[in-house]
Amino acid sequence: MQIKINNASLGFGANELLHEFSFEVNGGEKIAIIGKNGSGKTTLLKVLTGEIDLHQPENLPPVLKVTGKPIVGSLKQMSFEDEGITLYEELLKAYAPVVKLEERLEALQKKLESDGSEKLVNEYSKNLAEFERQGGYSYKAELDSVLTSFGFELTDKNKKLNEFSGGQKTKLAFIKLILSKPEVLLLDEPTNHLDIKAVTWLENYIKSYKNAVIIVSHDREFLDNTVEIVYELEHKKLTKYVGNYSKFVETKQNNFESQLKMYEAQQREITDIKEFIERFRYKATKAAMVQSRIKMLEKMQIIPPPSKPDSKSFKNKFKPSFSSGTEVLSVSNLKIGYEKNNPLANINLNLLRGERLGIIGGNGLGKSTFLETIAEKLSSISGHFKWGYNTKVGYFKQLANSFSDNKSVLECFYEAFPDLSGNDARSSLGAFLFSGEEVNKPLSSLSGGEIVRFELAKLFETRPNVLLLDEPTNHMDILGKETLESLILSYGGTIIFVSHDRYFVSKLATKLLIFENGEAKVFDGTYKQYNSPYSKPKLETSEVSIPKLKANKIEYPIDFDETEKDEYLLMPYYQLSKEKNRFEARLKKLEEKSKEASVRLKQLESDFVDPNIASDFTVLMEIQAEIEKININESKSADEWLEITEKLERVNSAIAKLSEGKNTDNLQ
Repeated sequence: MQIKINNASLGFGANELLHEFSFEVNGGEKIAIIGKNGSGKTTLLKVLTGEIDLHQPENLPPVLKVTGKPIVGSLKQMSFEDEGITLYEELLKAYAPVVKLEERLEALQKKLESDGSEKLVNEYSKNLAEFERQGGYSYKAELDSVLTSFGFELTDKNKKLNEFSGGQKTKLAFIKLILSKPEVLLLDEPTNHLDIKAVTWLENYIKSYKNAVIIVSHDREFLDNTVEIVYELEHKKLTKYVGNYSKFVETKQNNFESQLKMYEAQQREITDIKEFIERFRYKATKAAMVQSRIKMLEKMQIIPPPSKPDSKSFKNKFKPSFSSGTEVLSVSNLKIGYEKNNPLANINLNLLRGERLGIIGGNGLGKSTFLETIAEKLSSISGHFKWGYNTKVGYFKQLANSFSDNKSVLECFYEAFPDLSGNDARSSLGAFLFSGEEVNKPLSSLSGGEIVRFELAKLFETRPNVLLLDEPTNHMDILGKETLESLILSYGGTIIFVSHDRYFVSKLATKLLIFENGEAKVFDGTYKQYNSPYSKPKLETSEVSIPKLKANKIEYPIDFDETEKDEYLLMPYYQLSKEKNRFEARLKKLEEKSKEASVRLKQLESDFVDPNIASDFTVLMEIQAEIEKININESKSADEWLEITEKLERVNSAIAKLSEGKNTDNLQ
């Protein structure tokens, strides 16, 4: 399968989004399309789904070529024809071919009870093989896994579609798209409104997905973990980079610096040549040399200067109007939620000036409720919290998609800050990209990203020394996120923020509040430290005020590099040898079991097609059941084999390092 666009242009009338671009998708590739909001990413996806046609120049090769007949799947194509059916019935439509095969096999089984002919047995075997190939034995488990990973309960399968909210229906349509497994899976901002658990599941799913995936996303960590090719839309050009997002950033910067050096070197050379020509133009003895230099200039292939990155974004050197006291927030046994007998969480927390608290966890566990409670927008169930001396709190609430107000941006800003002069109001809005005629746009016409910028402009104008931010990066492009990160890092106050953007949390948080399993746990460290295999986070949920905690780290007897650290290096030599022997013995046992299973499978497969057994349906079912059991056990053994092999490699590495004398104390 291949989709190839060659030397095409894309746009509407005079508004050209892409000029003479090329793009291709091959089977199994994982591709990202990135660029600023409004650059044309979603429009390009519409070309791939056939919603928009590319202009085909006359007497020229076609700009769009498709090899094979690939099914292209996107969220917009997912619809619910009948909302009176159950969720389970709707999602089963994604497995229509498998369900049809399953029904066919059931019908054949009934026939085989009375007719054991070779023809019928062969037909059953053929259908069974195809059923296995299409994942017939695992599709129900896969459906359950996806549902729970996206925050649904298994009991929800029996609910009718019209019982779910609009947001839940969107998520269900997304699940249906994933389960349908098209040859080209198009995902437009797939991580929006997903919690970290669901995003992690989706990452693993995409990595194991056999078909092509094209992703439009501003989630940098998600792109790092999923894609192998990045197409960037910038300055109406589409540029291809091989690698994930981080590799793209590195390659783009290297290309810019390399072209800049070549451009500057050539410009110096041109200047030198021109100076030589002017200096000796009228000297007869130098005439031949001057002519040679003139021809050199005429033949020179001019290197263009590198295009500067499209880095226009909001800028604001925001500082609080005054400083808070050292102790900013104290939370003691604070139970939050909406039902007295069923609190979402119990929270204990101390926060000091300048700390940046990142709040993470699944949807519906209480993250936003906690922010609303300490912002005094919602009453607590019990317990208390106290703001410190001289605190001034600013609250950014997670936004809806649009406003209904038809007043202009400038009018609404004036209403919020009536004492501001016209120049000051325009200056504050201009810092967030509302300049010129942009300030006259009605609020009702603003995009999601523009709404975020407008609300941030209002928030920062109040100059608080404590910021409460609930998903501030939703609807922002990558440049907007990077700018907001820089703004917050330069801000002199205290931050408490909720975010599912792991890259954003990693960049900003100095402390974490983790919501999971009905508890809110504090970790005194960064997100990277929290996820580090060498850091054992001590999470507290006590009923008393929590002191600052340190992440426990393994203390190594010698100074190994970070990449060398492993718990096996802490073991004495005799214990490592014991572990080595134990792992090797287990691997040998697994290999022997695998050989025995292979021999048994061959025997069972031979029996299955034996004419003497073919007419005995009961025996055939017993054989099939044993084959399935062996395959399941073999899969488990393979997983164990991989795990033990990895541990054995680490043990051997530790033994080698100790034998080299790097840790002579442990040789005893």
